[in-house]
Amino acid sequence: MASNQDSTSVYKDLIQFLQAPRMDLKMEATKAVLQVVSDRDEVLRLVEHGALLPLLRIASDASDPTCAENALQALLYLSSSTDQATNQCIDELLQNKAVPRLVELVLGSTRSQHKQVNFALGLLANLTRTEQGALELVGKTLPDYAVKEVDEKEMENRSRPTMELLLDRYFNLQYIIDVVDYAALEPYEWDTLDKDPYQHFAAILMNATQVKAGRQFVMRIPKQKDDEPAQSVLERLLPQLQTSNPIRRRGISGMVRNVCLEIDAAWWLLNQLKLTSHILYPLAGPEELDLDEKTGMDPDLWLQGPDKAREVDTTTRLHLVEAILLLCATGRRSRETLRLARTYVILKYCDMTEEDEPVSERINECVQYLRRDEEGTEEGSSDNMVEEATRKRLQLTMASTQVGSKSAADYDDVD
Repeated sequence: MASNQDSTSVYKDLIQFLQAPRMDLKMEATKAVLQVVSDRDEVLRLVEHGALLPLLRIASDASDPTCAENALQALLYLSSSTDQATNQCIDELLQNKAVPRLVELVLGSTRSQHKQVNFALGLLANLTRTEQGALELVGKTLPDYAVKEVDEKEMENRSRPTMELLLDRYFNLQYIIDVVDYAALEPYEWDTLDKDPYQHFAAILMNATQVKAGRQFVMRIPKQKDDEPAQSVLERLLPQLQTSNPIRRRGISGMVRNVCLEIDAAWWLLNQLKLTSHILYPLAGPEELDLDEKTGMDPDLWLQGPDKAREVDTTTRLHLVEAILLLCATGRRSRETLRLARTYVILKYCDMTEEDEPVSERINECVQYLRRDEEGTEEGSSDNMVEEATRKRLQLTMASTQVGSKSAADYDDVD
């Protein structure tokens, strides 16, 4: 009993230090919190004794960057699991308006505050894993015109939404502090790097697209000036699947997976955005393909030959395969498009080297969709359709190489 009383007294003192006006006391208190956040029992005690709000206030205080970094790092660790303590932590942070506080911190930061930005966006990603957190971000930061059309003059009079401001910084290479050789690091080390402080915005995009308004935001096509080709946010983000940063790739792959939940957008995704090639590129490997396998396939998937490296991050591969599975489920026309793009060929070779069982299981589900005959068709019709399309493409290729061809001898015969 005495031990419990002593423990309670220690935590009360700790909370008082976190709330103290003296910065040196706050600094020591945040260091003490960092020492115990790996213990889930200690996390529960911190939450029960009200440590979250003082930490959030310290994180928002720009007067001492180091102390703010400690507080943000502590909050990040407190919210980085899936157990009851973490869920309680996230709920309390959302109740204390952590989302707008963190957004304000990030947008008010400078390039030199890259550590704070990295921790803040990581924390924001954790908070938006839940539907409530995603709605808090999307609902409070996306204006009406993110999800419906409005008059152009009305749009000009509105302030730019937070998500677009964060997106601009995500794309801005000036905020990247240094280039990192991720291949030399273990996957568990990726999250802690702060050389690309806006990398966790990719995870925020993934979480935001859990809700319909978030998916509509990334798919909407804004009006462009000066006759520039209009691009959706999604179209601008797809090249990120090939970036060197695995944290960015993982987040964007999850965003793509969530967007594929929009059944009505399947035709646009497959035929306008050519999403199939973007999804398959990370899944393609160094295997040598024969002519039949290449026919109908995007050349980018095989042109690198033995130098092509397959995506190393298991979670990213899982997201991409699940995206294909969701597209397969959108209807017969979608499956036909995927078949003609030779999706099965890429998945077949990917599965040969896949060591993760959940990814392999999802690949098998995709294969069942792609290789089975459609209802009301003859046996073998799906394979026959691909073979017929391949034969036509080969014939066209042969004809195009013959039409108009002339050798040097042909020109010598001209009088």
